[in-house]
Amino acid sequence: MLRKIIATLTLTFFVVYLHGCFSNQVIPRDELLQHPEYQITSVVTDQGEVIEFDIEAGGASITNNEVAGVVKNGQSKRIPLSQVKMIYVRKIGPANTVLAVIGVSAFLVVVTALIIKATKESCPFVYSFDGKKYVFDGEPYGGATCVALQRTDLCKLEYLQPVGNEYRLRLTNEVDETQYTDEFKLLVIDHPSGIEVIPDANGNLYTVTNSQRPLQAGDTRGTDLYHWVSEKDLLFWESDLLAEDPDNPSALRDTLVLTFLKPVPVQKAKLVVNISNTLWASQMLKRVTELRGEKVGQWYEELKTPAMQEQLRAWHQREEVFRLQVRVWANNAWVNRGEIIGGGPFVTEERIVPLDLEGIKGDSLRILLAPPTGFWQINSISIDYSQDVPLKVQEISAKSIVADDGTDLLAILSSTDGDYYAMPEIGQYANLTFTVPPREPDSRRTVFAKVSGYYDMHLDASGPPQSKILDKISYEPGYIVKFTLQEYCKWRKEQLAKTEK
Repeated sequence: MLRKIIATLTLTFFVVYLHGCFSNQVIPRDELLQHPEYQITSVVTDQGEVIEFDIEAGGASITNNEVAGVVKNGQSKRIPLSQVKMIYVRKIGPANTVLAVIGVSAFLVVVTALIIKATKESCPFVYSFDGKKYVFDGEPYGGATCVALQRTDLCKLEYLQPVGNEYRLRLTNEVDETQYTDEFKLLVIDHPSGIEVIPDANGNLYTVTNSQRPLQAGDTRGTDLYHWVSEKDLLFWESDLLAEDPDNPSALRDTLVLTFLKPVPVQKAKLVVNISNTLWASQMLKRVTELRGEKVGQWYEELKTPAMQEQLRAWHQREEVFRLQVRVWANNAWVNRGEIIGGGPFVTEERIVPLDLEGIKGDSLRILLAPPTGFWQINSISIDYSQDVPLKVQEISAKSIVADDGTDLLAILSSTDGDYYAMPEIGQYANLTFTVPPREPDSRRTVFAKVSGYYDMHLDASGPPQSKILDKISYEPGYIVKFTLQEYCKWRKEQLAKTEK
């Protein structure tokens, strides 16, 4: 069982309204090979087979329209790119400071000589010290592109291990933007073994004792998706952008239906989701935001008003590019009962969606998701009907926080008070240490980073806003998906043209 999926998941996505801070670019294969810190570790085929390569034997490379390398049993393996759905690349930083495995969707691998440069660029990054090295472990407040959208995130620290009586963490800026962190604390929960502690989108904590996989999972085209969405692994469902036509209205959404067993008398459930926006969605964030041109600052100010907040909420509910609606079959109709908030891009955080089961007859629960094409990836979905176990949660402050230039940040990051630690430059970081609290006997420990803040994109925000496109995105249902599919077609054509030179 994987502890945490780190893949092609984009960070929180607000399209017109927000911009994520992942940037990717295509680089030649030969250039990739000149960077030994990047190693292809595994691929997922279009049939759902996971092929792992032996890193000690050099991993794998892309050549002659194939991914080729030595697998764990010592044999050579070649997989045609036409059969590859996902490529996983490991990046190792100097002095054991970085370790991450990042997935690249096959629809973004253009031809043999090109591959997405899988740099971990998101806002900001949290690294946990596991006793030997710092490991990429969280991405707080993704999508909070201005102070009006500041938010607090809980990031589960799966790699964090005590060193003596200390927890050690690192907060970094690895993208071209200014990050403003307001608070950084830890939530430490000691609980019985055999249960998991998972938050919802609002930071409320739930316990999961007996999560159940779906009985069935498929789409309205008749495709069986059970293999792709039934457990936490390297398999992700996503739209096939290469097969979609932006001028075909039916191509603008996928429709997935999952069926779970339901105890007849139960009226409450916890949907456990491991879902995020896609890599291509993140590619669109900056482009769409820059459509506002020189008026982007004025728009950020407008976001502070209740009227704009309500407009934003209604737009999200309609378009579902960031807030994916969860519909259940109740009283002979599909009824909204919750929503899934996007996340990532690389660390997928499990979240709970509380469900009211009123009106659901019989012993089955049917759930419908209608993700806009190209915007979502699904790793796993399960259901839990157990009663929550009481939790003792300790919120602890750091004992030291020191920036890379030696500045003491302890007072600045001690509370959410509008006093920010600003990181305007790529490569800036802060080291944090926390005293490890005593552990409850016979318990399992779960630790979350509680981080609040926002970030400011370094945009090319010049010229007048492109009002015609912005109005269509704001008021024409589905236009945001049509626009992004058109942009993808343009992007792919450009990349193919580069390879012909």
